[in-house]
Amino acid sequence: MSAQTDVAIRGTRSAGGPGFRQRAGGLARSAALWVIAAILLLLAGIVTVLVRGGENTATLHYESTGEDGGHAFVEVLRDHERDVTTTERYLDAAGAVDAGGTVLIYADGYALTEEAMTDLSDRARESGAHLVLIDPQYSVETWTDALLFDMLSSGDQQASTLAPGCSATVPSTAGTVTNPGIGEEYFATVSEPQDSVFCYSADPDDPAPHGMFASVPHGEGTLTVLSQEWLMNSTIHLEGHMSLTAGVLTPADPITYYYPVERDQPRADDDTSPGGNAVWLFPQWAVALLLWSVPVVVVALLVYGRRMGPLAIEPLPVVVPAAETVRGRSALLQRAGGRAEALRDLRAAALVRLGRRLALPPDTPAAEVSARAAAAAGLDPAWTEEVLLTEVPHDDPSLIRIAIDITTIESEVHPL
Repeated sequence: MSAQTDVAIRGTRSAGGPGFRQRAGGLARSAALWVIAAILLLLAGIVTVLVRGGENTATLHYESTGEDGGHAFVEVLRDHERDVTTTERYLDAAGAVDAGGTVLIYADGYALTEEAMTDLSDRARESGAHLVLIDPQYSVETWTDALLFDMLSSGDQQASTLAPGCSATVPSTAGTVTNPGIGEEYFATVSEPQDSVFCYSADPDDPAPHGMFASVPHGEGTLTVLSQEWLMNSTIHLEGHMSLTAGVLTPADPITYYYPVERDQPRADDDTSPGGNAVWLFPQWAVALLLWSVPVVVVALLVYGRRMGPLAIEPLPVVVPAAETVRGRSALLQRAGGRAEALRDLRAAALVRLGRRLALPPDTPAAEVSARAAAAAGLDPAWTEEVLLTEVPHDDPSLIRIAIDITTIESEVHPL
């Protein structure tokens, strides 16, 4: 067996490529591992934002299912086939006001900027929209000139229930409501307001029109104030709270519940149009994706943009041992599954050597070389032709057998 054939056979018979440990080690040393890790971190961040951002637990938020949340009354309205839209976007609320519908606004404390309140109030006057404010307190004076907010008895009242104390249809139908006893009520700015309703007063003897519930004209529409104590998940089922809420929210109009967030309201120092910074109008997962893309880009730059060091200087020409070349080519053929190509090279080299031993011209056809070799070695011509020319290897064992047969034929043919 020649050295080249032996090397080729051993290269072909080696194990099927690098093992698991070698591949794992190569992966750990490659840049792909760090890129994959960055992608996994990105996906984990997105999933975290989506899961944690599934429910807003703020007071009276329409997603909150806690005791002080506002999910229950919104779903009750929808169950009764009321057209209810919920939003945190200022531009959506402004559009609903411009459309002249019924807009419920959580106006407690510092939920809205003064510019936002003024803008929505002016839009409602022009469009005839019905504004329903939840606990605006002192900010009600920014919304309208017809109401004032005040505290009765310094908030030392006892919790109780209150009768409507007025003849308006909606409160009369709803009946009693709970009085948390904190003494918050709304007063008319004139002694005899026109087309205004004041109900549920804890001090009915006070001659000034006042109550926890107030509804006054506002342009072509109305402006109504409600206590947040009546709309919470834990209290909406008590007394006439749900009936009062459903009656105030005009049945014929689409309802928009606007829960304001600070990030997209107009401000006095904001030169942009109402709606604020456009970045915050994107959903949370988009912001998370943007933030997580920063480290991914940095890692990619470090991996693919790093310097590989100075070029290595090597004297030329480079002498590569023949055995190393054969071994490398056989490994490539093995990875590619090129059994036919490997056997073709073995047959070609064997035919050349047989032709030289038989003193045949270089242009002698391969079939004639095979026949002469069979005659010289005393072998079956059909078998010799099959080994040297026609047989196709279907797997590694068949390739090895053919290579051994080629070596056997060569060993039986002696030089002339």
